Amino acid sequence: MFALVLSSVRHNRGRYIATLVAILTGVAFYTATGFVSARVINSLEGDVDQQYGNVSVAVVADPDAERAGDDVSTQGDLKISEASAKRLQALDGVTGSAGVLTGRVAFLKKNGKPFATSATGRLSIEDDQLNPLDYVGGRAPQHEGEIAIDRGLADRYDLKVGDRPTIVTLAGKAPTTITGITKFGSTDAVDSGGTVLIPQAAAFTWLNSGQREYDDFYLRGDDEAALQREAAKVVPAAFKAQTGSDFRDDQRESVGAVGRYLKNVLQAFAILALLVGGFVIYNTFNVIVAQRLRELAVMAAIGATPKQLKRSLRMEGFVLGVVGSVLGVLAGVALTFLMIAVLKALGVALPGSGIAITGSTVVGGILIGTIITVLSVSIPARRAARTEPMEALRDAAAENAAPSRTRRIITAVLLVLGLLGLLAGPGAAAVGFGALAFVAGVLVGGPHLAALAAKLSRPVLSRFGVEGRLASDNSARNPQRTATTANALLIGVFLVTFVLVAGTSVKDFAVGELNKLQGADYFMVSEGGSVDPKLASDLTAIDGVTKVAPFRTETVTLDGKSGRISSGDLATLEGIADLDVAEGTLDALKPGEIALVKASTGSTPKLGSTVKVVDNNGQSAELKVAALLEQSIDSSQVGALVERSTFDDLVGDVAPTVAFIDIEDGAQTPTRKAIEQRAELRPDITVQEGNAIGQLVGSIFDFAINAVIGLLMMSVLIALIGIVNTLSLSILERRRELGLLRVIGMTDDRVQRLVRLESLLIAGLGTAAGILAGLIVGVALILAIDRLTDANIALSIPFLELGGILLAGILLGFLSALIPARRSTRLDVLDAIGSV
Repeated sequence: MFALVLSSVRHNRGRYIATLVAILTGVAFYTATGFVSARVINSLEGDVDQQYGNVSVAVVADPDAERAGDDVSTQGDLKISEASAKRLQALDGVTGSAGVLTGRVAFLKKNGKPFATSATGRLSIEDDQLNPLDYVGGRAPQHEGEIAIDRGLADRYDLKVGDRPTIVTLAGKAPTTITGITKFGSTDAVDSGGTVLIPQAAAFTWLNSGQREYDDFYLRGDDEAALQREAAKVVPAAFKAQTGSDFRDDQRESVGAVGRYLKNVLQAFAILALLVGGFVIYNTFNVIVAQRLRELAVMAAIGATPKQLKRSLRMEGFVLGVVGSVLGVLAGVALTFLMIAVLKALGVALPGSGIAITGSTVVGGILIGTIITVLSVSIPARRAARTEPMEALRDAAAENAAPSRTRRIITAVLLVLGLLGLLAGPGAAAVGFGALAFVAGVLVGGPHLAALAAKLSRPVLSRFGVEGRLASDNSARNPQRTATTANALLIGVFLVTFVLVAGTSVKDFAVGELNKLQGADYFMVSEGGSVDPKLASDLTAIDGVTKVAPFRTETVTLDGKSGRISSGDLATLEGIADLDVAEGTLDALKPGEIALVKASTGSTPKLGSTVKVVDNNGQSAELKVAALLEQSIDSSQVGALVERSTFDDLVGDVAPTVAFIDIEDGAQTPTRKAIEQRAELRPDITVQEGNAIGQLVGSIFDFAINAVIGLLMMSVLIALIGIVNTLSLSILERRRELGLLRVIGMTDDRVQRLVRLESLLIAGLGTAAGILAGLIVGVALILAIDRLTDANIALSIPFLELGGILLAGILLGFLSALIPARRSTRLDVLDAIGSV
């Protein structure tokens, strides 16, 4: 029997080519995404060991620390003072230490234009064992004015040891001398925009306005558990001491999670493509089995049992699945290199080098491809085994698959249950069940839909003459096959439409809600520097700028919870920014008083109560709550408000580091350009529009929607392969019919037009049904969200994009028919009418 299977596969190579292509394409995509993701994960996790391998204790901001006012996280602003660092260094068992301090820097060309504006300045680590960088040339910087740059910056801007570029930091411009070129493991730099090492002699001035503070602090010792216990006793508020092992595990989990999430998402789409390929394989075997009924009948007549026939066909599917999956793995290796090359050409550099071929991805690809193929073959195999030998010998034509009454009832039940779940489901589970039931109903009812589509299209196709009528009749002749072919396309189009409708509606709602929370036109932040009076004056002089409101801000703890306090011209701040007072007033905020942001969860101190405020250096004060602010993006940027003398007593006379900017209506575009040009010479300055978060969220949604649609196109491509395959096999099955049409006078052009019209009908059915189903489920889901929550999401239906999908589906259907149409007239007329 196995020899017979191999012989059958060998003698039906042409019929199985498209099946192999469907398997190969899906498995190649699955394995390629696995290989790329493994490379990213391995590289990122390896970088953690490279960077932190010798850290025994890490003192870092505690992400679990409670935040005052439940505002935007301020963990990144917390600093470790030099006094705290010295206490850590003095602990018993410390054999080495390193402070981490970073800030933005840039360089100036001779003509005054900046370059390398995304570079990160880092305090040079003097402890060799804690320093993650290696020198490929020169030496470490030691004196003020000396720097080291990474290999990538050196190559990109043609810099070398001994060059004297001008650096721009928050302290202004300064001449430098490059003393060394560094690399980080197998990559160029620790930081994506480039790494610039600065010695202690200049780092605190250039990166932190002269304040001797650190972002994180690392200790090296022999007994990390004992050292961690000692360090935990002296860490500053809102910081924690972790053993090096735990710290590295957290870092690996953090960076590896990105790669693992990427792998899971991409391979989910690859499995979807394989499932769509299952429709193609199922339809192909349906036609092949129908064409081989005489052969199977002869085998049954000479003694083959139904069980043996079924087993032989399943074995054919198994052989095809294994061969296609193995070829898919090999194609996946080639596709991986292609994906990496395309990403590199688009400016996206993946971490690591080469590709990581993992056994789990290879075995998983072969198993999934083979299992889906065997399952897809099972139904045609059972159908062939049930066919009586004499019935098969009388007629070798394809089976008559008229839709049954039972199918009609099942379809109606699934559609009704689906709509009830979507429109009236009491919870998320019921809505999800409704969506699945509705889609299942559409797929199960495919033959009825195909018959209806053929009937409705007949008047339109008849305008093309007799070939149009025949195209409609041929689609209705076997609605099961037509529906199965169209369903493969329907699934991909349904998902694309669903993502477009639901994603666009949620995006518009999210962006609209975020835009309501921010009132200032522009928001400027100095990372480590200040918004000095000259900068504020220059900004005010820009055409279109009406007000600039600088204010001072500092990270503190409020009753033990990390947060921030700010101070400035309170009247101006309240007029520019979205600072709505819920209780009390800001008009007469007195020394010793504070205005807090109301917490969205938990409790907020009441008016008249007191809170204990402690700054990074341990300075504390008891302040009376005089006002409560509503939650908004602007109030989160400001935090708690105090008047100037209170801020001076607690923090000191520090310069403003943040500013809100108000502009005239209609001046956004030219004004932004002017503000950005003014800020270019200050690498510590970041400027964002008032609705920047809304724009960012919108762009993230757009990227996600486009990425999902791009990945779903793989399943659409496989569905189109199915149309080509079905039409090609249908031509083989109907070659006598096509030969007779040519004998009675139908020209080759009209025969080819007949095939193209059939393809257009199938593609149009799959595309239109997919769009309609996706539209119904997408709209129902948004309505369900509104019904079950207080979101009140308005429907945003992208009609233009949906029209484009419909036109693209029809066009692709036409292109899918080009090869089968040419094949339909290639066979000699006499050979065609003499075929059995």
